[in-house]
Order: sequence, then C-alpha cells, then structure tokens
Amino acid sequence: MRKLCENSFNKYSQFGEDGIIAKIFEIIGTSSRVCIEVGAWDGLHFSNTASLWKEGWKAILIEADETRFKALLENTAGYDCHCIAAFVRPSGEDTIENLLRSRQLLGDTDFLSIDIDGDDYFVFQSLRDLKPRLVACEYNPTIPPHIELIPEQGNYFGCSPLSLVKLAQSKGYRLVALTDTNAFFVLSNDFDKFLDYETSLDSLAIKKNIAYLMSGYAGDYLASREPAYGCSRPSNQCFIEGECFYFPVKPFEKFLGNMNPTLKRAAARIFARIIRI
Repeated sequence: MRKLCENSFNKYSQFGEDGIIAKIFEIIGTSSRVCIEVGAWDGLHFSNTASLWKEGWKAILIEADETRFKALLENTAGYDCHCIAAFVRPSGEDTIENLLRSRQLLGDTDFLSIDIDGDDYFVFQSLRDLKPRLVACEYNPTIPPHIELIPEQGNYFGCSPLSLVKLAQSKGYRLVALTDTNAFFVLSNDFDKFLDYETSLDSLAIKKNIAYLMSGYAGDYLASREPAYGCSRPSNQCFIEGECFYFPVKPFEKFLGNMNPTLKRAAARIFARIIRI
C-alpha cells in the first residue's frame, strides 16, 4: 500500500512535511484555511506552515525566543499572520487555547503544528476546545516504535511515537503519516479517507535514527550505530510513563549492593541527578 510520505517535498519544512501536508488537504479538503504553528522560529526556518500562509492561509505563529520573534515579524509582514511572543505551556494562562482566546483568535482551525523540542506531548494533551482537522506533533525518533515513553514536563527529550499515537486516539485523532520527527494525525471522522494508505505505526515507523545497545557476555557494551543526537553524557531524565535503565551503574554499585532491581534503578537515577555524572 501507498504511504503519504511518498508525497514528501520541502519548500520550507525539514523532512518533507510540506508535501505531506499538501497531500492530506488534497484528500480531506480545507475548511477554515487557518493554521497554527507553535515553535514558529522566524516563520521560515524548517516551517510546517510557511507554504500555507504564503499561499493565502491565515496563520497564527507562536515563538518564545526574542531574536527569532523579531525575525518572524519581519518575514511575515504583508501576510495574514498573527504573531504571538509567548512560551506555550501545558497549563495556566499560556496554553495554546488561552493565548488564542485572550486575543479572540480561538476558532475553526485546519492545521496545528507543535514543534518545541520537549513538551510537545503535553501541549497536544492540553487541547480541549481547539479541534484542528490535522495535527503535526514532534516525537523523539531515537525511541523504538513499540516502546511507550513519556518524559516529565519541562523536558528536552521528547516522547515516543507510540505515546503520541495513544494520546491522539484518546482525543479523537488517528495517525496517517510520520516523518523523521513529526507524527501527523487527522480527526477520526476523516480517517476513512485514508483507507488506501498505510497508517499503522508499525508500517510507518522510521528506524534509521534508532541505535541499539548490545552487550557481550562479560557486560561490555557497544551501540549498533552512532546515536543520532550524540552520546555525550548519561541522562537523568525522569519519565511519567514507561521504563528505562540508567547507566553506567558502576559508580553506584557499592552503595546499592543487592537492592531490588526496580529500586536500584530508581536510586541510581537519584544519584545521577545529585552528582551529575
């Protein structure tokens, strides 16, 4: 069966998203021709919406960085773009919906792109009244597709694609496409329009960024490839869903002894946070 990623091309996007977005709206049609991008950068750099608002869509572009926001204002001058300088949060006054509501911008939306390198999962989760017909949300492409892993809020890690798929289903969305870093979801009532396409996570999963850890019988270990984002230091990231193993373990062995493995992992994580190995 076909995959939507076969329609990939870039005008402004990073991994072919422009082509995928165009194909999805060719299939489902447009309604409001309103798009929202959270993490808009300067409006053009790896943008998932620039190809839309440059063709007449109304855009709401949200960026927290002061320097990027100034460039955003310059690059969108003359277009139907509403630029908001804000750090989007999963709760409180700075949720997407509250930022839009306070500016009388909350309404029918065709496309929402969330790309903030961390709390993307929680920003998607925060949606209540906003029901975009298409949502693109960033995931961590180094996590295998069969693993559910959700970092705690305030992270710079990202969630697994499986976690996003489960969240999307709970909110009435279905997966239709993946790029190297973005998952695309349509509302369930549009999903039947994609019956001729591969849409399961297993079939769409992109595995080129996954590195496997392998070990010898003596405990010596190596990776199947160079990690996509490097391997500079042990992580002390905490997770609210899913399991992981924190290593190296040796610095903790004399303290942990024969402790229960689950408690041992938890203690190792605490030590790692304290001494910043």
